[in-house]
Amino acid sequence: DISKIADNKVCIVGMAPIVNADVTIDDIKLEDLKKIFTGEVTNWKQVGGQDLAITVINRASGSGTRATFEKAVLGDTKVPASFKPQEQDSSGTAVKMVASTPGAISYVAFSYFDSSFKALKVDGVEPDAQNVEDNSWKIWSYEHMYTAANPDEATQAFIDYMLSDDVQGSLVEKNGYIAIANMKVERDASGNVKNL
Repeated sequence: DISKIADNKVCIVGMAPIVNADVTIDDIKLEDLKKIFTGEVTNWKQVGGQDLAITVINRASGSGTRATFEKAVLGDTKVPASFKPQEQDSSGTAVKMVASTPGAISYVAFSYFDSSFKALKVDGVEPDAQNVEDNSWKIWSYEHMYTAANPDEATQAFIDYMLSDDVQGSLVEKNGYIAIANMKVERDASGNVKNL
């Protein structure tokens, strides 16, 4: 019974497509990104890059990162059964594979960004916290803590702590996430966005 559960949104995670550092493009159209992740585009030259085969590295089926990425990028478009890119169980492994594989593309949370690969802009928009906050950057989701609808005192104290300035104002951002209070928009489970 869902009425017995409280959904506590504790922060936001932004995610972005990442490519091997030698890929020559820095910006990709959302439509082209969709074509790469459905197997329609297979070479970087088809989207303005060099003549280099694209190696798609997906997160494993059931991954929250993959679900967020596919909802934002693919929408209702189904991936053909014939398109079977390799899958990695962790973002850390996806990062290593992209960094070491010419032409590779994957996607990770902003918290995984480092200099071993390149994060792509999408439709000219930079993948950063400020752009998530106003929904200019569309690939993001909430991080949740679920509790009983009427949590005990200790549980409520922990949730209050997670939403406090101590955590939101420092720990959340230091770890590459976005504080709830910084959001200028809110998105419901159906994907509808409204300004706050």
